[in-house]
Amino acid sequence: MRGFKQTAWTEFKLNLRDPLMVFWSIVFPTLWLLLMVVVLPGPIPGFGYEGLNEASLFFPAGVSLVILCASFIGVPMTLTNYREIKVLRRFQVTPVKVSTLVAGFSASQFGFVLVGVVLLYLVARLFFGVQILGPGLLFFGVLMLGMVTFLGIGSAIGSVAGSYRSANIIIWTLFMPMMFLSELFMPISLLPAWLQPVAQALPLTALNTLLRDILYGVPLDDLWRLGVLAGWLVLSLFLTVRFFKWEG
Repeated sequence: MRGFKQTAWTEFKLNLRDPLMVFWSIVFPTLWLLLMVVVLPGPIPGFGYEGLNEASLFFPAGVSLVILCASFIGVPMTLTNYREIKVLRRFQVTPVKVSTLVAGFSASQFGFVLVGVVLLYLVARLFFGVQILGPGLLFFGVLMLGMVTFLGIGSAIGSVAGSYRSANIIIWTLFMPMMFLSELFMPISLLPAWLQPVAQALPLTALNTLLRDILYGVPLDDLWRLGVLAGWLVLSLFLTVRFFKWEG
């Protein structure tokens, strides 16, 4: 537990000094929400949420972006960088376990996610009147599941990638499709028919849709989306345990 706390706190302080991490995890999602509200100032057909204003429609997507950016930029880049500069090798000769190390890195991103989500909510609430009409605890619970899932995916990328450069390639290979296929900009119904099942299977689609349903106060009938997140979490944990390396 001591090793976990020290790792998490140290990495959190280091991330605060990283302008790239601060921008993508905290600033970018809020700027993105503001941009979407300005660019699309009117009802958006195809989403199936009648009466939902633009800020309410895109706020859950902004929350998903906070989680995506913090998880994909923080954990895998840190793991691969530390592997290349031999920091992980030094950890190997200590009592710290792989699970403790990965959990510490992930917990450091947890703080960034909370800061990013709180900032995003304050902007959405104060300037656009966004309200969570569904159960607040349920919204928080799904947010936590999404956070754990994406932090797990980030850990898997950092474990599978052989180098900092290859981690960057994997990150953007996953990041860009999810940005365009997970209803952050447009409804899945506008995509080609053959691409829609792929979009539905993405973890960001499941997270974004669940958060949006809760915010709008509609019943969570599509519980299989929780299974999508759980499936990605199990897969990422398996890959992390199977492929984690102390040295490159």
